[in-house]
Amino acid sequence: MYNRYKSLLALAIMLLYSNIALAQFTVTGSVVDERTGELLVGANIFHAETSTGTTTDVDGEFTIELPGTEAILRISYVGYIAKNINVDTNTENLVVELSSDVANLEEVVVTGLASSIKRENLANAVTSISSAELRGTTQSQTLSSDLYGKIPGANISANSGAPGGGISMKLRGVTTINGSSEPLYIVDGIYLNNDAIPNGSNAVTAAAAGGSASNQDNPVNRIADLNPDEIASIEILKGASAAAIYGQRASSGVVIIQTKRGSGGQPQFSVSQSVGFNTIIKKLGARDFTAQTAEGAFGPTGLTLFNEAQSSGRFLDYEELMYGQEGMLARTQISSSFGNESTSFYISGSLQDDEGIIPTTGYEKQSIRANIDHRFTNDLNIKVSSNYIHSETFRGLTNNDNTGTTFGVSMVATPNFIDLRPDANRIYPNHPFNSANQLQTRDLFSNGEFVNRILTSVEVDYSIIQQSKHALNFRFTGGVDHFSQNNKLVFPSELQFEQASGAPGTLIETNTNNLNTNTSALLVHNFTASDQLSFVSQAGYTSFNNDQNRVLNVSNGVLGTQTNVDQAVSVRVDQTKIFQRDRGFFFQEEVNYADTYIATVGLRGDKSDRNGDVNKIYLYPKASLAWNITNENFWSADGIDNLKFRVAYGQTGNLSTFGAKFTSLAPSNTGGLGGVLLTNIRGVDDIKPERQKEIEAGFDISVKDGFASLELTVYQKQIEDMLLQRELEPSTGFSFESFNAGKMRNRGIEVSLNLLPVNKRNFNWNTNINFWKNVSKVTDLPVPAFDVGGFGTSLGVYRIEEGKSATQIVGLDPEVDGNGNLVTDTNGNPNILTKKLGDGEPDFQMSMQNEFKIFRNVDFSFLLHWKQGGDMINLTELLFDLNGTTPDYDDTDLTFAEYQNQAAGITDDTPNGIKRLSLLGISTDQFVQDASYLRLREIGLYYNVPSAWLANVSNGIRGIRLGASATNLFTVSPYRSYDPEASNFGNQPIAQGIEVAPYPSSKQYYFHFKIDF
Repeated sequence: MYNRYKSLLALAIMLLYSNIALAQFTVTGSVVDERTGELLVGANIFHAETSTGTTTDVDGEFTIELPGTEAILRISYVGYIAKNINVDTNTENLVVELSSDVANLEEVVVTGLASSIKRENLANAVTSISSAELRGTTQSQTLSSDLYGKIPGANISANSGAPGGGISMKLRGVTTINGSSEPLYIVDGIYLNNDAIPNGSNAVTAAAAGGSASNQDNPVNRIADLNPDEIASIEILKGASAAAIYGQRASSGVVIIQTKRGSGGQPQFSVSQSVGFNTIIKKLGARDFTAQTAEGAFGPTGLTLFNEAQSSGRFLDYEELMYGQEGMLARTQISSSFGNESTSFYISGSLQDDEGIIPTTGYEKQSIRANIDHRFTNDLNIKVSSNYIHSETFRGLTNNDNTGTTFGVSMVATPNFIDLRPDANRIYPNHPFNSANQLQTRDLFSNGEFVNRILTSVEVDYSIIQQSKHALNFRFTGGVDHFSQNNKLVFPSELQFEQASGAPGTLIETNTNNLNTNTSALLVHNFTASDQLSFVSQAGYTSFNNDQNRVLNVSNGVLGTQTNVDQAVSVRVDQTKIFQRDRGFFFQEEVNYADTYIATVGLRGDKSDRNGDVNKIYLYPKASLAWNITNENFWSADGIDNLKFRVAYGQTGNLSTFGAKFTSLAPSNTGGLGGVLLTNIRGVDDIKPERQKEIEAGFDISVKDGFASLELTVYQKQIEDMLLQRELEPSTGFSFESFNAGKMRNRGIEVSLNLLPVNKRNFNWNTNINFWKNVSKVTDLPVPAFDVGGFGTSLGVYRIEEGKSATQIVGLDPEVDGNGNLVTDTNGNPNILTKKLGDGEPDFQMSMQNEFKIFRNVDFSFLLHWKQGGDMINLTELLFDLNGTTPDYDDTDLTFAEYQNQAAGITDDTPNGIKRLSLLGISTDQFVQDASYLRLREIGLYYNVPSAWLANVSNGIRGIRLGASATNLFTVSPYRSYDPEASNFGNQPIAQGIEVAPYPSSKQYYFHFKIDF
């Protein structure tokens, strides 16, 4: 009998527990803005225990089924402070009010390879850019263009105005002289390759001959492949104190990109269409010739051609003919998010077709993305991210050359009285004053770049231990970045400059295959010692491999109309192979006491086959401390929501250039016998990474419920063991070798001020103001001063010199005495000195982003960017002067210092063109020009169709958004050429800001339509 009652009791207990386990209840409610009462569409509602959830619909409402009889819901929305709400079976018509997180204190920021922290507790200055900040105002051609003016501490310059992108970004100043100066980009755990691979056009232009051997092929950065519309957030770790956890590849900063992911609940779809056009930002104009000036510039031929043009009334605007196209811009974006309690999907596809301001140039891109998250069990979660991109880029033929073949160099030799247009039979005349007819070259030659790219990553999270005080998690991340890039340049034999060569017709084809793979295995342990004290410990192992193979084929004497590189009289092949294998480990410990004191220490160890000793492990430590004084018991100041002081220190590395440790061989031919010879650069077996040490300190403060927040940071970073080159004694048989020595320093300040002046129901105004300044100095240089970019002191050149700025520009200038008078020798000739005439680094930069929301349905925003100082070497103007075609050649408004006038033998009445040419070899001052500017980067006006109206039309439509926007709408600058941001030398670490006949920059206008359903 006892056993029977025991069995019945056990059965009753089992039934009771099963009923409890199977019990469910439903909660309905809405999410609104606490201050305005505005319904928040797309807010996230999650069950805190199971992480299942849903989102609010077009009416700001939600319904969620929950297990048991009570639960905790976590409600979050971008830009608002998240809330935890207790609900049970008695909860009805729940209304959740969220308050704006103006100071971004709730924002989660990555602090390690497998951990994150609320911005409120962060000890570093990390810039975060949300999807709304990235694309909320306007479109742009590439992701790189979206970053202008949005990153305090960043100096961004455009390598070219050509379609398809191409920028150089320096974070907190110059960090190397000969190493890699671009940040490390990580996308969904993938170590992205951002190489700018040359197309080989130097074989025709000979731009790298003579004054500078640096590449000037106008390459595209591969970061342009990413679709900005698919990005959820970007975090920029600007200095070593934040980026130390990434070790030997992080000295130029780290850019961490997370793409959008799906959410549970009903499927949601978005379709957007943007169309527009672009135009040149600034035209320089043309010289207004007379018969006398035409003859003076171009001799008797010029006079004859001028008279012919004058008699027929035919003077041509070649800027309009070359740069006057209003190129059409089009982008289509489709995305969908759907899933259930265990699996979510984000699927996205885009089509982009942008024409350039130069006919026959443009940029086309197609991409598709699939991000999948699946929770197998409560302990095992897997994320898969995949992206395929195909792009075709046609960038024309611009920038410097030494053969007169590029568009710009041909343009400067073209007066408005000659006619280079084709006749009725499409036959182009020869250019009488240049080796190439730029209209013929533009229309008949081809310069295509074709890229196929696959990005894939897998992230596995497994919960090993989950207890009240302990949690141990394992994370594995693997990433693959593979792209093939084909550059095909076709110069037909009928081109003017090809006809003049011994073997007319040139084909250039570059094929590049690149494979990056990276993995990491990490353990993260969370320990809650008490209600006040918690620890986060993490340790792991990482690997990175890079294989790149580049083959350049140049064919001369093309047979007929063939476009295969083997169908030519002569073929030259160059191949470059790059291999890199990195391995590393790291650990990090974070301690949080009552959200008041937050300390972090960490160590990264790396080895690489780029180093002389491939097995030596280089260590990179980090440490930081944040003090939230407002969480102290003694704090009682009203109106101050948060006040935090912080200090951080860290070290990172920068690997040597590939092959620096090897003495390379070059092929040779002696008497018909093939062989190899040593090159003139000797390899060194003890080369090691540069080392950067940075300390930063600052404070963050927010007041009056987010009315204002301020973030201020000062920093100093020291770069040691710089990668330099030195000359060798001729007896060694070599000319140069690389070595580690020297020091460089950067000091700077960054300030971000966010204000919410008005936050009413029908009017909201948010403004963000950024200010940043950096000053660099070479503090130790064991070799004589040397030049790193430009075309010599007579035209302006960047020079590395101990005790001077790393970005100083030096040139010639006459010597003056203490009274400002010209100093001459015994023959009366001026003494010419080499001295600093400018600096490529800005004095400071500021940006101001304003966002207005009017009547809850109208959005208006704009971004202003002010760069003060930062000089450019303007050699486009020199080329115009040398050809006598400068628009202001005959004006007399240009003034120089009296001692310069005296040295050059000119007066204020001398024409501007003559003034500048007279100073050649005497002063370089006329080429080094102030490139300050005030630019309206972005402006946009949008209308959101009211949700009440949409509900009456269709239950399936969540939102409709219409708008218009523009980029680079106006620029105010004293700079005397096309754009104060041009950079002829691409991604060189130092030699930014040199312009030689570039592809002019453009401004874009867009119209937008988006529908969500």
